[in-house]
Amino acid sequence: MAEKTASKRPFMVLRHAGPAERPALEELQWRASLVHPAYRGALLQDRSIVHLSAEHLRDGSAVVAEVDGKVAGFAIILSTGSGEAELDGLFVEPEMAGQGIGRALVEDARQRARVSGATVLKVVAALEVENFYRRCGFELAGETETLLGKALVMVQLLRD
Repeated sequence: MAEKTASKRPFMVLRHAGPAERPALEELQWRASLVHPAYRGALLQDRSIVHLSAEHLRDGSAVVAEVDGKVAGFAIILSTGSGEAELDGLFVEPEMAGQGIGRALVEDARQRARVSGATVLKVVAALEVENFYRRCGFELAGETETLLGKALVMVQLLRD
């Protein structure tokens, strides 16, 4: 009888990002953003487009996902104070995509939005990631223009 071995799932920890991590997180954002062909030209033309606010790294808005001790992704959640929270950025190391990191960051954003009193979570997303956000419970609300080009506005009602 063959012995079954349990598949090893990576150990993931979510924690607040610190100000000293800004350069490394901007590099992660750069790598993750280059994956989207529609944005590649704008990114290569003006690298300053990729910029993290130092304030978000000080005030707890940025959450890092570590997998087996390595930074694998991060997200920024902002409260607008009008019953809406915004998932202002979610980036996963390209070689680690598909391992549940993005989904864990979305779930964390959902929980933090609820705690802040929000009833709606909004994200402005690249066209190529529409299906990911749909699988996470978001619905298409419209389109918008960003510094990188056309993007989707997606929303999720937050229920208990």
